[in-house]
Amino acid sequence: MGPGTNFYGLLGPNLIPNVLAALLFITTLLISIRAFYLFALARTPRLFVLGLSMGLISLTAADNIVANLIKLTFNTYWFLYIGQIASYFFIWLSLISSSEYYLQRLVRWQILGSVLVLGLLVLAPLLPAFPNDIVRASLSGTRALMSLGVFFCYIAAFTEKETRFSLLMAIAFLLITFGQLLGALKYFVPNPDVLDSPGDIMRIIGLFSLLAAVLEG
Repeated sequence: MGPGTNFYGLLGPNLIPNVLAALLFITTLLISIRAFYLFALARTPRLFVLGLSMGLISLTAADNIVANLIKLTFNTYWFLYIGQIASYFFIWLSLISSSEYYLQRLVRWQILGSVLVLGLLVLAPLLPAFPNDIVRASLSGTRALMSLGVFFCYIAAFTEKETRFSLLMAIAFLLITFGQLLGALKYFVPNPDVLDSPGDIMRIIGLFSLLAAVLEG
C-alpha cells in the first residue's frame, strides 16, 4: 500500500505542485552547477554566492516534493521558507558592493548561514508547525521582498550598461518576486489555488530566465 500511496501522491491532487516543484529543483540545480563552474574559472565571489544560494533553493524544492509524496510527521516548512529567504538575501547583499574584501567576507557569512539553515532541516522533528497562515504569508512576503531588492540592483545595472545579462536577470527576479507575492496573498483568498499555481508558474519562468542569463555567462 505504501508504493501505491506514493504513486497516487504523484499523480493525484499533488500532480501540478509536484511538477512545478520538480521544475524548480531542476532549474535551480542547473543554475547552481553553472554558477559554480563559472566561479571555478573566474573566481568571482558573486558567482559563488549565486551557486550556493541556488543550491540551497534546490534542496528546499526537493524537500517540498518529498513532503508531497510522503506524509511527514514533522514540519520542514521552516527550512523551506527560511532557506529561500536567506538565499535571496545573500544574492541581494552580493550586489550592493563590489569591494573584494566585502564579497570575501560575505561568502564566509553565507557558508555559515547555509549551515545554520540546514540545521533547520535536521531539527525539523523538533520544530513546531506554523501557528497560523499569517506567519507563512509573512515569510513568503519576506522572500518576495528579498527578490525585489535583487531586481532593483539588476535594473539599475541595466540602466547603466544595458547588457543583455542584466536585463535577463532583472526580468528573472521581477517574475520571481511577483510569483512569491502571489504565494503570500493566497492565504487571504477563499480559493488559494487561484493564486498559488500562477505564482509557481511565474517563479519557474523567472528561473528559466535566470538560467538563460547564467548559461550565457
